Amino acid sequence: MFGKGGKPDVIRELQVLKSEIARLPQKYPMGGFTFGAGASKAKEQIPTICAVIDDAVNAFEKGLDVHNRPITKSQIADGLKRLVAATRRPAFIGLVSTALSPTGVRELGQYMNNLERIANKIR
Repeated sequence: MFGKGGKPDVIRELQVLKSEIARLPQKYPMGGFTFGAGASKAKEQIPTICAVIDDAVNAFEKGLDVHNRPITKSQIADGLKRLVAATRRPAFIGLVSTALSPTGVRELGQYMNNLERIANKIR
């Protein structure tokens, strides 16, 4: 939808990054037993991040947002940057640390840095 200007590379990078993020809970699970609403919410964070990346890929391919409204490359990039910013907040890090080991949390941070780099390439 947006023309050829690097689109396939960005889509491919987003898809690879998403698959790496999706594997984090299996690679770096939290060792202790956690339960309750907080633990459940923590476990939802990685699938939510992956869903947002999927939405960005679909937006690139169709030129439409999740509500079937036209979307620009700049808007897609801004959405990904907001996602990255949200994952850097202390509350998010505290929450996700109940589902991932400290190594997993650090690796997620690296992946989010990569996501920001990809978002910066979109413009």
